[in-house]
Amino acid sequence: MTRRFAVKRLPDGRAFLNLGSSAHVAPGWNNVDWSWLLRLAHWPRFASLLHTTGILSDFRNERLRRLDSDAICWDLRRGVPFPDGVFDVVYHSHVLEHIEREAVPGFLSECLRVLKPGGTLRVVVPDLERLARRYVSTLERPSGRVVDAEYDSAVNDILDQLVRQTPKARSSQPFAVRLLEAVFVGDTSRSGERHRWMYDRFSLHRLLLGVGFYRVTVLDERTSEIEGWSAFGLDVGADGTAYKPDSLYLEARRTLR
Repeated sequence: MTRRFAVKRLPDGRAFLNLGSSAHVAPGWNNVDWSWLLRLAHWPRFASLLHTTGILSDFRNERLRRLDSDAICWDLRRGVPFPDGVFDVVYHSHVLEHIEREAVPGFLSECLRVLKPGGTLRVVVPDLERLARRYVSTLERPSGRVVDAEYDSAVNDILDQLVRQTPKARSSQPFAVRLLEAVFVGDTSRSGERHRWMYDRFSLHRLLLGVGFYRVTVLDERTSEIEGWSAFGLDVGADGTAYKPDSLYLEARRTLR
């Protein structure tokens, strides 16, 4: 890690960090992401040309426009680019499952390092337990009553992103766009879309304790020990439902020393 960035603060003086933010951001936060759209956003004229020529779809162009213009474009495999003990809160949603399993303890240790003593980490991941229970429930129906669509959905929710090679959104793009993305963005492994592992409340709790966090708590999309959390709208959509259904929400603290 060779760079450190200035830290933005909320009006009340607290510093919040969103890792792997994409377009899902809140005002006043420090947002870090490495998506190809964010990298493209740093070339606005080129992005505009791609949109004008139809290579960048309206949907993707609108997503690009929603990105935080101050977001830090940074590959988190290089560490978290901030000094020790500067953040009151570190948050990441549906990021951990995209990191190689062997690298996860190091990544969580980086989250711990940049937190202030007593600071909070909030982690959101797909909930393997919930997804597995739904899968099993589709098989426990009376003989011959398994609904194909429900069964296929339950299996796909667990396995699809672990094995799929072509990014899902690419399949609806024109042939020329699919070809360009295959060259410049790559498959799900290279683009970062592929899931590397899945977690439940037991395995994630154990991981967090193992790297030095304490007071690990299972919550939900609406509850948090972070003061004013609901105002940021990061885990609940505008309609009041979970932004990422079937998620597991854990918070953990850095010790006071």
